[in-house]
Amino acid sequence: MRFIVRGDPEAVEEVCCEPDDVETAIVGNFRRGNAVIATRDLRVSGAVVVREGVLGTVVGPSSSDSQQRVTVSFNHREDGSRNRLNCVVTEIRLYLAGGFEVGARVLVLHTVTHDEWAPIQAGARGVVLGPSAEQPLERLVIRLDDAPSGRGHVEREVRADDVALVIAGGFKRGESVAAAKDLRVKGSIVVKRGVVGTVIGQSATDPAGRITVAFARREDGRCNNLNVVPAEIQHMPCTGGLGPGDLVAARRQLLIVPKNTQGTVIGPSHCVRSSRVAVRFSAVENGEEVVLHVEPEDLRVLHAIGEDVDDTGHEMPEGEDNTEDHAKQPVAGGYDRGDIVEATRDLCVAGNIVVRVGVRGRVVGPSGQDPKGRVTVAWMWRKDGKTNNLNVVPSEIRRVEPRQLARGELCPICLGELLADGDGEDICHMSCGHVLHAACVRAYLNHQTTGSSGSSSAPPTASPHVTVQATSQSATLVPLRPAQCPVCRRDVLP
Repeated sequence: MRFIVRGDPEAVEEVCCEPDDVETAIVGNFRRGNAVIATRDLRVSGAVVVREGVLGTVVGPSSSDSQQRVTVSFNHREDGSRNRLNCVVTEIRLYLAGGFEVGARVLVLHTVTHDEWAPIQAGARGVVLGPSAEQPLERLVIRLDDAPSGRGHVEREVRADDVALVIAGGFKRGESVAAAKDLRVKGSIVVKRGVVGTVIGQSATDPAGRITVAFARREDGRCNNLNVVPAEIQHMPCTGGLGPGDLVAARRQLLIVPKNTQGTVIGPSHCVRSSRVAVRFSAVENGEEVVLHVEPEDLRVLHAIGEDVDDTGHEMPEGEDNTEDHAKQPVAGGYDRGDIVEATRDLCVAGNIVVRVGVRGRVVGPSGQDPKGRVTVAWMWRKDGKTNNLNVVPSEIRRVEPRQLARGELCPICLGELLADGDGEDICHMSCGHVLHAACVRAYLNHQTTGSSGSSSAPPTASPHVTVQATSQSATLVPLRPAQCPVCRRDVLP
């Protein structure tokens, strides 16, 4: 091999080496076997063949244009072909665990130890250099700003969940924000003041000073993200006095989330029911996370981590669940908050039918106008198309008990048999009346709330019944839609 000595293009050196000691140089500093992501929709003859965010593997330099293009084998092509694709370097980027990018500034969340290195202390900051050579899908290589004391190197390998992105202004990835003023590009207003958006992460051009935001609407009709300074956006308040990052616990069973499970408020819910907040509940089962859009009344704010939470999974004794007084107010008719009910007759407002007999709903609590005589119910469907709750007298509703399962009934997701309770199968009764495997619901919720807009730092965990494949992990976005029943597609009221 003839090598050019660095810094002196006229000086060359010939060296005999083993074939395994060298590899073909690839434009863009990519290497064979690198995991990459498409940075935009890729087209062949005008037709999209690879969607933005699809994962692929670098095969090598393009045989037709090795100086400008890279040959990539993508996991999925829209045309069904298994052919490789020659891409220019700007059409792909290196995949890093956790959705990080090369050059991103990060903060070490807790002390990281290693047998051969001095510990990295919590609070240390650094820059992402790239993926780990041995575990590229799980670990990162970062360069610390300050070398730790003792022996060791400034460059260290860490797991993706050991570090967090440092975003200008103290904003968090996935946080809901609003434009604090009219935002302009080349003098033209592209985002009006008050338009809601989601923080994607640091700006690639100015990671220390700017933030990349995906706004819900742009005046120019484009869907591009926008790089803004912190003063141009503001935090979005949630209903119920909650805020993004608040630690909360479930007051009751919420679909597959057990009572007293801890969670973190992501931000306000942008679904049809504006009163809800989006909450990420952690460690539902096997370390899985589930995002649900819930009413603030179903949450208890924890002022200290682990405060008054029963971690055994059993119901807390009567009177010891530490809920506020207003939550203990009795509901007319002997109903409990969260009970699933159905209308016993057509319900009318001003002479017009708004809820048909048999439609199901969830008891929100006693009526604010007549707490002793009426019940506030959130209905799954209203004939007038509105989403308002309805105050009813107890005789207009009846409690719906979970139906008994019969042998041979199938789960609509995995088409496996729904075994009766007590046979070891965890069953989830949806508020709309459908029954599914709880493991399937977990996988479905994970896919529905994150599959279309990115996911958390770890890929969704597959349930025993459903295989969930993550196609992109470029950013963690706020799930802007509530969970829907996979059978009837109605918004699920947890």
